[in-house]
Amino acid sequence: MRRTLVLLPAFALLAACDGDGGGTGSDPLRPEEVAGVYSLCTLRFQPSQTALPVADLLATVVDTTPPAGRPEATIALAPNGTYDLAYTAQQTSFLEQFRGSIHYRQDAVVLSVPLQEQASILLLPRSLTLNYNAGARRLTSDTRVPHAVARAEYARAAGISEEGLQNSINGTTAAVFSAGACP
Repeated sequence: MRRTLVLLPAFALLAACDGDGGGTGSDPLRPEEVAGVYSLCTLRFQPSQTALPVADLLATVVDTTPPAGRPEATIALAPNGTYDLAYTAQQTSFLEQFRGSIHYRQDAVVLSVPLQEQASILLLPRSLTLNYNAGARRLTSDTRVPHAVARAEYARAAGISEEGLQNSINGTTAAVFSAGACP
């Protein structure tokens, strides 16, 4: 009994030193660490079925050289835990934008993508994890988790016919956002 009483304070002290209970000793990113405006440098959808072409949305959907008065594609991460993604549509020159919330992890932010036409046109998943590189001020998507997109949206973005395609196409999204010039 005496040994147990002596060890209990030692265990409590060790638990207090851990800080987060996860054993890593690291805290999630803080909103002010990542807040800012980032240019959209890469946005591609890679189908899981290798016979299908990659859809490069900066070549087919997003206007990378918009007309005067129209913004380039950016994402603004606000310190209040929300973001705005805005771009000029290539075919219409209209400003498209949507807003969502941000969840902060140790070295990444997770964007909650709304069910809106502007988001589905970009072939984005409902939850987009972006790894944060503080030195480069760059956000890069985690491409390990596939998601499904609508056949029509994929075909339009890939520049192919819908004929013969399944109702939804599985694949991953590669996205890169940079606070400075795109690499």
